[in-house]
Amino acid sequence: MTVRVMLISPVMNAALREARFDGDSPLDRSGRERARAAAGAVPAAGLALSGPSVRCRETSEALGLAAARTEPALGGWDLARWAGRRLDEVAAAEPA
Repeated sequence: MTVRVMLISPVMNAALREARFDGDSPLDRSGRERARAAAGAVPAAGLALSGPSVRCRETSEALGLAAARTEPALGGWDLARWAGRRLDEVAAAEPA
């Protein structure tokens, strides 16, 4: 039996474009359009899993993987005090 695993990164959103530590922002219009444009390149799958973040779930839906099962183990990091902050802000506040 052959098993193929395909990992798909969720598309960009405003937080990523700003280099912001924000793991649960929704897709913006541009990201949604890019994912929809790529939907035809995603092969059929017997099982599709999605991370629990809004961005991951919305990417799955836009790619036509609406039946993807949300898998908590695929969740992002706990960003603690960095959550919501830009990379340059963190670097200035915590240079080490």
